[in-house]
Amino acid sequence: MKHTLRLLAKIVLLPLGVSISSANAQTDIMNVTLEKLAAGIKKLESSCGEDIKKYCSAVTPGAGRLLYCMQAHEDKISDGCGSVLDEVVLQTESTADHLREAGNACRSDIDKFCAQIQPGQGRIAGCLAANKAAVSKSCGDAVQKLQDR
Repeated sequence: MKHTLRLLAKIVLLPLGVSISSANAQTDIMNVTLEKLAAGIKKLESSCGEDIKKYCSAVTPGAGRLLYCMQAHEDKISDGCGSVLDEVVLQTESTADHLREAGNACRSDIDKFCAQIQPGQGRIAGCLAANKAAVSKSCGDAVQKLQDR
């Protein structure tokens, strides 16, 4: 499931030019987001361990394959696992929506303050954080919304 977490994080963090290839370079926003995703995945592992073994043991972890497998078998998995699976999928989609919103709201600020920053490893998010006082209100609000989530 660690591979699934990394994929989910990559998918939802890409709009801000954030990658997770270096744990040492992560920003606070990224850490909070990854912690929330990790908590969901841990809950999923705890609630769905038997179902994962039963229906998805032949699936190679990574690229979201375990989540897709669990969703493909949602009519067979236990009720507790199904509830947690739904919760994790909704949480992930919500996180992705908030990150997309922040990416869109901050696009001009990224161009203005971070144009020379190479995307990845949290550098764009770090640049926005370093320029927090100067970014547009819409960008600041979108980033705050991420942090408050």
